[in-house]
Amino acid sequence: MTIPIIYALARNCVVSPLNVRTESDPDADAELEAMIGQAGFIIQNLIGTAVKRKKDHYSIFGGGRRLTRVHALIEKGELPEDFKVPVMVRPDTKDAIELSYAENRKLPMSAADECLAFKNMIEKEAKTPAQVAARFGKTERFVLGRVRLADLHETIFDALRKGEITLEIAKAYGSTSDTARQARVFEQYRDSYYRNDPFTIRRELAAGSYRGGDPKALLVGRDAYIEAGGRIDSDLFSDSASENWIDGDLLDRLADER
Repeated sequence: MTIPIIYALARNCVVSPLNVRTESDPDADAELEAMIGQAGFIIQNLIGTAVKRKKDHYSIFGGGRRLTRVHALIEKGELPEDFKVPVMVRPDTKDAIELSYAENRKLPMSAADECLAFKNMIEKEAKTPAQVAARFGKTERFVLGRVRLADLHETIFDALRKGEITLEIAKAYGSTSDTARQARVFEQYRDSYYRNDPFTIRRELAAGSYRGGDPKALLVGRDAYIEAGGRIDSDLFSDSASENWIDGDLLDRLADER
């Protein structure tokens, strides 16, 4: 199948909010802008879809950095107002996020951008975690872990996006899906000596619950615990021994009965 490439006015193109890259490197951006300014054209195509009910307007999923630099050069008067960019036009948004993700692997994305990319592929493009994993050579568990991070409390995810916390710390907060609890612990430790200690964060998040590898959990057994109404919050960043058995009181009772 031939995918059409058209030349569209840069001013009629906008970066899609689903473009997978939200963070970039200022030095790399400056270098890219200089290259475009010196060459006077863009070598690599942008990837976009036509905007409904707006003739000759396009939403850009891949090449957002290039388009942003072109807009900056036009604003500075270094490129003409009628400057055109090559756009590979997709018939709809299907696979657009996936294409954008694949393209952006050339300049490694931040962990936060990768999390949002996988989440958008699943939620916006109706991909299954298995499909996303197969497409990018990852395990399904890896993809699910990144999606779990995308669902962190917004304060914590913003800290990851800005580089204020590491990926390991974000994973520690992702050991529970309870965003309210995440936020409380984050506020408790954000100015503490232990703010960068994933073990302390995990322990605080798990207070009042048990890990799957705890002697009580092993005594009662996972099936018996679930059958009695026990809830489990799986830890996607470790193994079954580290998953949270949330209902600690129930486990205590079952262990006593055993």
